[in-house]
Amino acid sequence: MKIPAIKGKIGETIYYIANLTFQQINQLVKRVDSELHTSTSLKEEIQRSLSDNYIKIKQYILTRDDHFFNSLVLAVYDGLPVWTEIRYELEEEWYHNVGVLHFNGDEKIFPVDGQHRVEGIKAALREKSEIASETISVILIGHNNTPEGMEKSRRIFSTLNRYAKPVRLGDIIALDEDDIVAITTRIMLENFPLFTGDKIKASNSKSIPSGDKKCFTTLMTLYDCHLELLKYYKFGGNISNGRLKDYLRVRPNDETISGFYDFLVEFWSAFYTCFTEIENYIEDTSLNAAEQYRDPNDGGNIFFRPISLYPFISAIATLAMRGPEHGIIRVMEQFRNIDRTVSSEPWNRVIWNPITHKMVMRNQSLVKYLFMHMYNHDILTNKEKVAIKTKYAAVHNISMEDAITRLNNISIHNA
Repeated sequence: MKIPAIKGKIGETIYYIANLTFQQINQLVKRVDSELHTSTSLKEEIQRSLSDNYIKIKQYILTRDDHFFNSLVLAVYDGLPVWTEIRYELEEEWYHNVGVLHFNGDEKIFPVDGQHRVEGIKAALREKSEIASETISVILIGHNNTPEGMEKSRRIFSTLNRYAKPVRLGDIIALDEDDIVAITTRIMLENFPLFTGDKIKASNSKSIPSGDKKCFTTLMTLYDCHLELLKYYKFGGNISNGRLKDYLRVRPNDETISGFYDFLVEFWSAFYTCFTEIENYIEDTSLNAAEQYRDPNDGGNIFFRPISLYPFISAIATLAMRGPEHGIIRVMEQFRNIDRTVSSEPWNRVIWNPITHKMVMRNQSLVKYLFMHMYNHDILTNKEKVAIKTKYAAVHNISMEDAITRLNNISIHNA
């Protein structure tokens, strides 16, 4: 077998960049066995790391015509691969790194990086033979089945996996063309008055920097809010996290995307109509439009704090799903008259430290339960009822009995 390739070197490692067809991947590339460890338990540990994720890769190949992957890193040993350099001149410059790799058929090849992609390709090929001629780029490195060679391959294996970071949520929101929440969030950022311009903070954190006086909330918080709204709009809350992740991996049709976008516009329009401070904020074109809503003396407004905005959206979505006789906008309107000052009850000590005048970031689930409790305590599950009493008592350092007494006085009907 002869494979055209480009030769390169990084550090002490010589490598070759080439293309292999899916059929060649299927025939030539084997699972890692004794190449990295001689210990049976360690070999089994490497095999256990091959999760069912390859099934999702198989489905991606079979269902998406635009499927695409980055390069596989493959280690080659045994046999006698021979490199034949092809020198050529172009515009008076000589190139020496292009050539052909010759394999005699005795070589053993295993993935150092890309185990799941290899298995996904093989599984897809078993179901759809027409993809056999498709190609994927590979980086070929040498491997010696000696203690020293195994150590080197292990180091490359661990380095590639250790420093390979998952895609940041911010990148998904900005670039993903399959995730309906990311797609509609981008459209909202460009068109909806509450989110345009500098009103949404793009950062790698859900927290708003203390010096920011302009933004309404953060990009990650807005995405999470829209994710909760999708659960309500599309699934009525009846979807597991695993199924939801799978759904977000496949782009829906344009009609579905448009429908969800229209729902978001309707929801957020009702939001700023319901809460007058939001409409006032939208109309304020100054550079410090949000300053009064994040006042360092009293904490400002709960909707301008991610720690309480997201739980509010999650709570009203959950309430609407558990009581379908009322839509989510009708549920939201019931909170129109609650005290939205961060340092007021029931938020004081839950999300606001009255001594340090700092936000408390660890009680997000309690915030959601409080919103739900204010609306209708009976709609909470037994587990949630125990959680709200326990967490509320702990936050205020009071007995369970005192916590129940205080909670009984917290209601939207008392607002």
